[in-house]
Amino acid sequence: MTNQEIGLPEKRAELKNIINEGRDKTFPAYFYKGIGQFLARIFHLKRQPHWSVSSFVLAVLSFLPGTLIAFVTKEIYQWRFYEWILHVGALFLYLVTIVAYLNIVYNILPGIRDHIVDSIQSISDLDKLEKWLNSMWSPSGQLSFMICFGLLHGVSVVLLVSNAGGGFIGIGFAISAFLVAALTDIAVYFILWMLTLPAELTDCQLDMYESDPANSEVIQQLIYILNVYIYYVVGFCAIGTLIGALVPAMSYTIWFFIILGWVPTVAQFLANQYAIRKLIIRAKWRNLNRLQAQIKELQNTNLINAPETTITRLNQLMDLHDRISARPNSVLNWGTGLSFLNQLLLPMLGLLLGNIDKFVKFLTGKP
Repeated sequence: MTNQEIGLPEKRAELKNIINEGRDKTFPAYFYKGIGQFLARIFHLKRQPHWSVSSFVLAVLSFLPGTLIAFVTKEIYQWRFYEWILHVGALFLYLVTIVAYLNIVYNILPGIRDHIVDSIQSISDLDKLEKWLNSMWSPSGQLSFMICFGLLHGVSVVLLVSNAGGGFIGIGFAISAFLVAALTDIAVYFILWMLTLPAELTDCQLDMYESDPANSEVIQQLIYILNVYIYYVVGFCAIGTLIGALVPAMSYTIWFFIILGWVPTVAQFLANQYAIRKLIIRAKWRNLNRLQAQIKELQNTNLINAPETTITRLNQLMDLHDRISARPNSVLNWGTGLSFLNQLLLPMLGLLLGNIDKFVKFLTGKP
């Protein structure tokens, strides 16, 4: 049906169904579902295994080709502690695909479906949100990003690791690096895409408590969804930064987490606050404009005929106007800001610990 043939409730129901189907179109879910179907067919299972089993199989498949080639070429016999610890570190990086899966499939998409869709008051706004969602889980978009950015990422890792190790790291390790880089860049894809979500919502007409928009249910739910998203990213980046700081062989990953994790997280935090502030201010002004129109009408028509009653009503409206105007325009406060700044201390600490020898030489003036 076209938008002219359906109403707002029907469009909401349609978009919710699209979101339910789209959860399986995100690449982590797409891979897990495909592997699960394959395992169910091979082992004659009545139903697909849990997605965690599929994620484990995908991890094995991403490391197996490179390891086999290293074994065939006998490179594996020359691996030192440095090469083995890098493989363990690459396994940790693979876990970011699971974090992205949990964040998108169990937080962002259900949150939009259950709390945002019902609050949108316009079919055109629902169409905009649908277009954003379809673009996000577009197979061609995800695949193109994985290939292009994965190649760049893989080449960078091979060059950095080879330079740190004093020579080419080997064909087997290079293949593993490219495969793991492509998979981990799924998370980078969603991190970059999520930066555009607040902008998509700022122009939507939402059902809010206009006398105090900051305490509207949809605003509080939106804050919760976006905060949980940031916590997922921050938690993984914090652990990765700490590992990079404590394990010298993995120190180069600190820059990976700063550039592709912490910087987008700061940008996401600022984008979230800007979008929420804009939504709150717009809702407040809708109410304030109505009150101002009523005040002008009373002043122009009733002040001469019924001055006492009109003045009383004017005082009530102006008092209500002042109370609404005084309500906060943002949910950002000192507590929120300090909490976020505390989280940002982790990459700074990791960078300091990972390069402590250079800092000591710089401070002491030794070459």
